[in-house]
Amino acid sequence: MRPVMLGFVPVAFSLLIVAGCQESSAPSAQPTIDPSVHVQKQNPSTTPASTPAVLAVETPAASLAPEDTIAKHEAQVANTNKTDLSDLPQSSASAKPTTKPRVKAEDAYQQEKPTLMGLKLGTSKNLVLDRFGKAKKQFVMDEDDDAIQVYDFGDFSVGFNVKDALEFVDVHSTDIDPGLRGLHLGQKVEDAISILGKPDSNTTYVLSYKSQGTLLKLDVDPNANTIQSIKLFADR
Repeated sequence: MRPVMLGFVPVAFSLLIVAGCQESSAPSAQPTIDPSVHVQKQNPSTTPASTPAVLAVETPAASLAPEDTIAKHEAQVANTNKTDLSDLPQSSASAKPTTKPRVKAEDAYQQEKPTLMGLKLGTSKNLVLDRFGKAKKQFVMDEDDDAIQVYDFGDFSVGFNVKDALEFVDVHSTDIDPGLRGLHLGQKVEDAISILGKPDSNTTYVLSYKSQGTLLKLDVDPNANTIQSIKLFADR
């Protein structure tokens, strides 16, 4: 009996060494299993050789990685119809005013064609309003049979008679070019004479130019010797 026991011990010891080597050669990192997940194993010893063992694992839904969440959010924004106008560009209260009207060179004042703001007396009201747009103020002057309809555009005003024909033009702002070949309000009397030539009348308060049944009147500030207002009207 003793010889048999001696032979059995080396064989058992060898089997233990082989089993330990197999366990050490297996991957050391094991997948982490949520304790709440139920795992059902089948005993390999009772499973038929032709049927592989099956693990029934309930895997929770995978959450989106941060990068996936951002991409999903951007896609939602891109496909959204924007109705909130609060962050859209709004017109500024300090926006620049409408560009001042300009007088074409061919419409500037000339002795043979006296104009002011490029307008000739007798022009129809419709043509004037089409050119300059809506007036800031409108009123009637001298309410009688010869009443004048006045349209004030801010920098200048115009008047129409009962036939809706242009009766006068009055410039009263230094911010606008009245179409007098470069002469503006605020310039010296000498500048007016240099540009327009010798006036038909020259007093301390007024320079007057007569042409084609019209009168171009330049009111003068005698203290500063500057042009204060410019008017064109019929010479009656």
